[in-house]
Amino acid sequence: MPYAIRKAAVIGAGVMGAAIAAHLANVGIPSLLLDIVPADAKDRNIIARTGLEKTLKSKPASFYSKRGAQLVTIGNIEDDLPKLAEVDWIIEAVVERPDIKQSLYSKIEQVARPETIITSNTSGLPAHLLVEGRSENFRRHFMITHFFNPVRYMRLLELVPTADTDPALLPFMQQFGTETLGKGVVICKDTPNFIANRIGAYGFLSTIQRALDEGYTVSEVDTILGPNMGRPKSAVFRTADLSGLDTLMHVANNLYKNAPEDEQRATFQIPEVVQEIINRGWLGEKSGQGFYKRVKNADGSSTILELNFKTLEYEPQPKHRFDSIGKARNLETPEQKVSAVLNGEDRASHLARETTADALIYAANRAHEIADNIVDIDHAMCWGFNFDLGSFETWDVLLKDQALLDKVFAQRELPALVQQVRSQGDGTFYRTVEGQKQYFDYHTSTYQPVPTAQGVISLSALKASPSSTGSSSVVRDNGSASLIDLGDGIACLEFHTKMNSIDEGIVEMIHYAVEEGSKQFRALVIGNEAPDFSAGANLFLVLMGARQGAWDMLDGAITGLQQAHQLLKYSPIPVVAAPAGRALGGGCEMILHTHHTRALAESYIGLVEVGVGLIPGGGGCKEFLLRHGANAESQKPGKSSGPFTPARRAFEIIAVATVSTSATEAQELRFLRKTDAITVNRDVLLRDAKADAIKLADAKEAGTWQPVQPQMLLLPGAGARLVLEQQIEGMLLTGKISEHDAVIGNHLARVLTGGDCSPVTPVTEQYVLDLEREAFLSLCGTEKTQARIQSILQGGKTLRN
Repeated sequence: MPYAIRKAAVIGAGVMGAAIAAHLANVGIPSLLLDIVPADAKDRNIIARTGLEKTLKSKPASFYSKRGAQLVTIGNIEDDLPKLAEVDWIIEAVVERPDIKQSLYSKIEQVARPETIITSNTSGLPAHLLVEGRSENFRRHFMITHFFNPVRYMRLLELVPTADTDPALLPFMQQFGTETLGKGVVICKDTPNFIANRIGAYGFLSTIQRALDEGYTVSEVDTILGPNMGRPKSAVFRTADLSGLDTLMHVANNLYKNAPEDEQRATFQIPEVVQEIINRGWLGEKSGQGFYKRVKNADGSSTILELNFKTLEYEPQPKHRFDSIGKARNLETPEQKVSAVLNGEDRASHLARETTADALIYAANRAHEIADNIVDIDHAMCWGFNFDLGSFETWDVLLKDQALLDKVFAQRELPALVQQVRSQGDGTFYRTVEGQKQYFDYHTSTYQPVPTAQGVISLSALKASPSSTGSSSVVRDNGSASLIDLGDGIACLEFHTKMNSIDEGIVEMIHYAVEEGSKQFRALVIGNEAPDFSAGANLFLVLMGARQGAWDMLDGAITGLQQAHQLLKYSPIPVVAAPAGRALGGGCEMILHTHHTRALAESYIGLVEVGVGLIPGGGGCKEFLLRHGANAESQKPGKSSGPFTPARRAFEIIAVATVSTSATEAQELRFLRKTDAITVNRDVLLRDAKADAIKLADAKEAGTWQPVQPQMLLLPGAGARLVLEQQIEGMLLTGKISEHDAVIGNHLARVLTGGDCSPVTPVTEQYVLDLEREAFLSLCGTEKTQARIQSILQGGKTLRN
């Protein structure tokens, strides 16, 4: 019978188990969260209860919305084990000891239904070892599902089947992990610590050993091997602190014990100084100190100290400056940055070259052993450790530059796999043919398409290849944005300014997409492949215009943005927004004006203009009022609580620059409608948005979808404004806000309550737009707002002046 997961159970309510239960709730799957009963416990569910409570308080948040906790039922494995017969998937997440896991499996086997999927969240124990002694049916329905911490945010999910796993179970779990859980799934061979921890632990431990041998400090290493080497800001030692030094020790010990044939086995012996740190209980973030320690200063601020390996004392971090790092910072792509650092002649470049050579040689030598292809290895490193480039993507940076290759691998022999791709392939592990990315298959020495989720839409591939009609898929490109033919009568409006900030070019392309695009397309999707949908308006232009007194220019720019958004709202064809990452300020306003939104679950949406001393000026106030019930039609007697409620609710959210922490929370805040849809996997967001657009286009053709009709708003007027202004005055008197915060708040209150309008006479949308524009321009003219904008532009910091 085909597999299906409707309800799950997680056994083990520690950090990982509780977070897995939380993420199941995020995607709508109810679960049991079970753990042991402590001796003499009055509350037999205390461990599971505590695990759930900690998860609810965790930062960053484990739940999309705290309401999701209603889908998690706590219990214990003594009283509630029979309930496992009700679930489709049991995830074991108990302590990393084979004997304890096997003892638990024997109990599970007695109560679970024969078709129940059973998996372990072990971070490195071999799957075949865990199922020793189990029945044929148990082994058939068992595999490892290795999530990474924090579960909600780390994309990687490693699947490790055994030789006995049902051949139909692996593709089901791969599909389920990708489409339902939103994970990046890689298939691992049943080897110690699988892919990510095998390659990652080696890279980490070999780097520590080089740092100790050559006298590099903790902060030096993290400065060198951070973003400019395609790594996250936490780099090496900070990453270890975040994951826990005890976790590192466990992974290393497991590899040393279970990989006796590994030629680098000695590397997995924990250095004495690191073992001493662990023995002292300095385990990183969880214990308050590890390679770093945060200390409170007398003034309430904090300072992060670094550990001195020689003295085991914590010391202030000095500033490290390297020519190669400075050069890399000014470059754009990860490939360019990595090349710049590796090509340098300073102390940073030396460490970068040696550690890169160590890690790349190890990955190439392990590839056949741990994975079926290089793509899974690269995905594991990028999704599991937030690297910009995987191991073989980094190999390609070097293989394309013979001089750099010679420099990095001086006195070292290139691995057999690298020699194979040079002699039997095109000389690189990846290539692009007609917009399609292909990888070198080391089994056949041929290039194969990089696997993707079903139906994935790649804008970069579309732009590189002709459309189905033979013409270019790019209908129009003006430098700031492109209109791209997605096929099936659907177009995509893609932004490509820095941070996708909205400028004149984007406004111009919105006009083209609606006015001209509607003549040849059935519907429009607004989306992109960047980390963020849009960070809002171009603040630099706003600041320059204000300081130069170019008020006509600013007035025209705001009017143009308002008109563009109105054009989207009243478009004759359906418009679907597809936000991912940040959609702030003008980006949020654009979403508010579309007919439907297909949002990535990890979307952070908000009207944040008050943070830079402004208010929403592109129609955001108007649309947010409507989202909260200010439509005159809904304000008829008996239909609402009156016109003040929408204004007050909108004010409470906009006045403090509230940003949703997920798409689910965006629905609760009404930045998104309840009817809007959520996708959990970034790779398929545009696919799903296009499908939504097709449905709306079909509905239009069937006569069941109509363009939006002009709306009237009923706003409460000056009396309600006085109430909000009194609240602002109270916050000012108690020191909760600054004087300029009060100025901004009063402008916002005036707009949201409708200025001097009558509380019984509806006003037009344009009336509210005029109020928005007037307030926006007035605030632009103040020195304190200009100072706030400058602070954001220069350092990304909010100034509370």
